[in-house]
Amino acid sequence: MAVLLAAAAFSTLVVVSGAGENSMSFIKSSCQSTLYPDLCFTSLARYAASVRSDPVRLAWLAANVTLGRLRAVSSHVSALRRTGAGESRTTAALSDCAEMLGDAVDLARSSVAEIGKLAAPSTAGTEIAWRVSNAQTWMSAVMTNEDTCTDGFVSVPGPMKTDICGRIRWAREYTSNALALVNNLVANR
Repeated sequence: MAVLLAAAAFSTLVVVSGAGENSMSFIKSSCQSTLYPDLCFTSLARYAASVRSDPVRLAWLAANVTLGRLRAVSSHVSALRRTGAGESRTTAALSDCAEMLGDAVDLARSSVAEIGKLAAPSTAGTEIAWRVSNAQTWMSAVMTNEDTCTDGFVSVPGPMKTDICGRIRWAREYTSNALALVNNLVANR
């Protein structure tokens, strides 16, 4: 009896482990289509059990991770704006950037919601194309807002520029990866 229980536990472990390996391989191969494949893989590998080999789920998770990064950067910029930067160029750049990032958060949230609707069993045909197109448009707009934010710091000297532009560049890499995985949904259909 103990041998049978041990054999059953082992076979279950092998099946779960094999499924996990397949999910990890799926994530790794999907991330190869992104500009930042290592970042893509490391940011999504922890979700392998829920991704399985589902490209919609992977794109949805990537967009969610992006949303989290954007919220963090947006909060940081908003906090800096509230403390007052002193110099007028810096104050203007912070204000514009906070607005752009706030909009980017809203766009990313819309993209997450739209990708989530792709998982519904009733979603088919032209509705899929329409929802993917919406998600692509909104994630592209997120990248535009990120770029616009950093453009505002071109004439701002000092460590604040370095800090904010570095944080936005970091968030932009996540956004780029999420957009690539959304684009893969078109290629997979």
